[in-house]
Amino acid sequence: MEQLLMVAIRKEGLIPIVEGSMVVIVGRRGCDMNFVAQRLLERFKAYPTMYEVSEEFVARMTLMRNLGRTLREDYKTLVAPLFPVIFIGGKLVGGLDQFIDIHVTGKLIPMLKEACAIWL
Repeated sequence: MEQLLMVAIRKEGLIPIVEGSMVVIVGRRGCDMNFVAQRLLERFKAYPTMYEVSEEFVARMTLMRNLGRTLREDYKTLVAPLFPVIFIGGKLVGGLDQFIDIHVTGKLIPMLKEACAIWL
């Protein structure tokens, strides 16, 4: 899944943004979950670069993820789009659920420090 997402991010032309910023949130236009991730980061004084993708990009990613599951014969559930996607220090953290998990387990602050996004 990560490889698929990175290929799509590269095709969208986001690699310079991801590599050039300490924290990046890539999300759907007008999605409230972008705001949730942004507010959590801002509580630690880490101010992310926000990038909104088109609905066409979201639809393409959702189709590709569901096609991959179908090819693996995983018919139980089709997946929803994986947005927002968070990058810290140029590395893919994942979707909002992985981001929250990293925060809850106490790994978020060290990641932000390593990326020089905060100086606590």
